[in-house]
Amino acid sequence: MISLDGTFVINSSATEQLIVNITNHPFKDGDAVKFSSTDSQLTHWGDNYIVVVQDSNTIKFQVPEDDPAGNTSKTITELNGETGDCTITSLSIQIPASKAVSPELQSLEPSAEIELFKLTFNKKVNGLTEDDADVVYYYHAGTNEIKTNILFNGQSYTPLPVKVTGFNKTTKGTLPRPKFEIANTNSAISALLLLYNPIHAELLRIKTCKKFLDKENFINSGSHTTADPTAIFEADDRWYVDRIVNENPVTVVFELTGKIDMTNLRLPKRRFRESKVKIQ
Repeated sequence: MISLDGTFVINSSATEQLIVNITNHPFKDGDAVKFSSTDSQLTHWGDNYIVVVQDSNTIKFQVPEDDPAGNTSKTITELNGETGDCTITSLSIQIPASKAVSPELQSLEPSAEIELFKLTFNKKVNGLTEDDADVVYYYHAGTNEIKTNILFNGQSYTPLPVKVTGFNKTTKGTLPRPKFEIANTNSAISALLLLYNPIHAELLRIKTCKKFLDKENFINSGSHTTADPTAIFEADDRWYVDRIVNENPVTVVFELTGKIDMTNLRLPKRRFRESKVKIQ
């Protein structure tokens, strides 16, 4: 769960009367949130609501037209135009992007978890020329005794020592700042950083289970009928490089940030759009 500060305005003529402005909010239609405000007229509206997204900076939700608790003498009409500060706390629980994942995780003998990474240097963000195509690298950590390339959804992922920490959500109102540590074998990553500016490069993390990998991974193990490219833990699990924490001949450590925490960006910058589950 995360908590974000914003401002509210009451519009008594709208179906969703409570409108909240939060720059680059992360919410989607149907998300459950808690509204709270120290405004004396709205403290009794501190309750849970379902989000209706108006745009990337505005959400709204319907509040009671009356005041059943009798906490204010003003009706919703009299509160029209009332503004103030508020806090919106996400109550939505992250659920797997595929129904196939949940029963697998609850199994007595679940299939091994696999983490795949797609690192993209965008030509408009990371210093590539207009004639260059985006530069994309596909990695997996080589865990679970898998030391060869992994095929998932037709894409090959190269084994490379990778360590990720800090992806867990927090209930303290702060956004996670994960660390992505990658082996700098033969100074390959250092050489990459000389070619491209890594700041705001995109990292897509794909978590799945071994049983859902492409059947080509199991050619020496008989038939394989459980391949499922849609069976991932979390849809659109995207992060962006915010800074280089450490670089040495052994490893390079990047600190990542989510899209709503990318402040003070200078042009050219990335346009963010929500998308359906689609991994390329």
